[in-house]
Amino acid sequence: MQKEVSRAIKGTWILTIASLFSELLSAIYRIPLQNIVGDRGYFIYQQVYPIYGIFSVLALSGLPVVISKTFAQQDSVAAKNSLLKRTFGILFLGCGVATILLWMSSKYLALMMGDINLYPEVRVVALTFLLVPFEASLRGYFQSDLIMEPSAISQVSEQFLRIVIIIFSAVMFGKGFLNVYQMGTLANSGAFIGGLLAVAILVIKYVRNRPDDSKNDSSKIKLEHGLLLEIILIVVFTGITIFYQFIDSFSMLRLLLHAGLSLDVAEVQKGVFDRGQPLLQLGIVLSLSFVSTIMPQLKETNHLERNKNTIQKMVRVCLWLSVAETAGLIALMPEINTMLFTNVNGSRTLSIYMLSILIVSFINLLVAITSGDDEKNVHKLILFGMSLVTKIALNIILIPKFGIAGGAMATILSECVILFGILAIYNFDRKFLALDKKFISNLIKTGVIMAIIVKIVVKFLAMYMIMNRGNCILVNLIAIPIGAIIYLKLSKRWHMLTKQEWEILPMGKYIIKFMKIED
Repeated sequence: MQKEVSRAIKGTWILTIASLFSELLSAIYRIPLQNIVGDRGYFIYQQVYPIYGIFSVLALSGLPVVISKTFAQQDSVAAKNSLLKRTFGILFLGCGVATILLWMSSKYLALMMGDINLYPEVRVVALTFLLVPFEASLRGYFQSDLIMEPSAISQVSEQFLRIVIIIFSAVMFGKGFLNVYQMGTLANSGAFIGGLLAVAILVIKYVRNRPDDSKNDSSKIKLEHGLLLEIILIVVFTGITIFYQFIDSFSMLRLLLHAGLSLDVAEVQKGVFDRGQPLLQLGIVLSLSFVSTIMPQLKETNHLERNKNTIQKMVRVCLWLSVAETAGLIALMPEINTMLFTNVNGSRTLSIYMLSILIVSFINLLVAITSGDDEKNVHKLILFGMSLVTKIALNIILIPKFGIAGGAMATILSECVILFGILAIYNFDRKFLALDKKFISNLIKTGVIMAIIVKIVVKFLAMYMIMNRGNCILVNLIAIPIGAIIYLKLSKRWHMLTKQEWEILPMGKYIIKFMKIED
């Protein structure tokens, strides 16, 4: 059992580090992209990003997570291989239809987004859906055995090649070889080209390490009741932020225009709003990696009994980390905004937006742990639908009044519909998550105190320097370690994590030594 726990923790951090590195690359490339093409060019690129985001959910997180659980439930290698073939066939058919529909409706979608010239970008992104069957099925296959390396390597390789193409397109635009729409199309083609590399890596890994099933006659596939509903649930909720971004792509520009902004100004404002996406994605990587490791461990039962202790530890550590991320980003937002995007435009909006990290992380954990509860999964999907309707309604109400900050507020409030709705479904019972009132209270206090002290440090430093990009980098390098130490010290003082939970953290043993943490 201890060996299984160690594999689970190791698998979590392999995938987490790979995902963090990928998202770090994703955040970094936006700096030269936005600097070269400007906020309007950034808007042109980002406007179709939610379509790529849906592909990313299907290929990287949502589908592999739930498929891995189904693979883990099989009794034999032959059954797993048989399930792999069937899964691939179903996905290929569904994704092929999706690609054709997106391609044929590209001009209509571009028109709904506010600019018909975006249709070539929609078409090139549509091609990525042809790669989903390969990526989702093989990643799920490997992750079912807690083998995270193929998923990690393919993910980083895919992202790296994609970013190379994006930067190349920005440079070509900067030199005048491409117009803004050609730049956007070439940049978005990086998703398909990078995806091809990921598929090649996964296929080679599978062919080289494919287990021999000839000695096993049992190829009967085990499928649990309510599997389709569970798949929809996990895919929908791991990609929840993408659906909100999708709504923003179709509504924000029109609402800003309706509020009296000119087209150029509205496009720039939407580009500023989109600065928050890489930071948000970077923040929720942790929870998605924990979810990816938790799901295969639910193979024996959907009532958490066999691995309840391990899962509860992961939930507490994941929320502890999510609070640290959220509080830190909000405290440093003007400086992080300037460091990444040269100015403070939209800092208030981005600060509001960062609350999504904590809310979405909690939602992901709740949904993953209770995904086998067939009776209440329908209720969760209804909550998801209600949140989307809430997002649309709040966008209409808040964006004309508060601009892009209204869009951020609409997202946060819509996420709360799901969070509190799920908690209400389970009568706000915290026992199955091992989240007592003391832990929650101390978690909030720790995050707030750390954020306040970091803010004071930043204000003090700002008295002696002009807050340009270079100085903001220096301020962040000073403030982040101070914030981390404060967060660790307060967590130790209030006994927020057990020694075993500290060990789950990367370099946990060194942190225990450094902090002199005892049982």
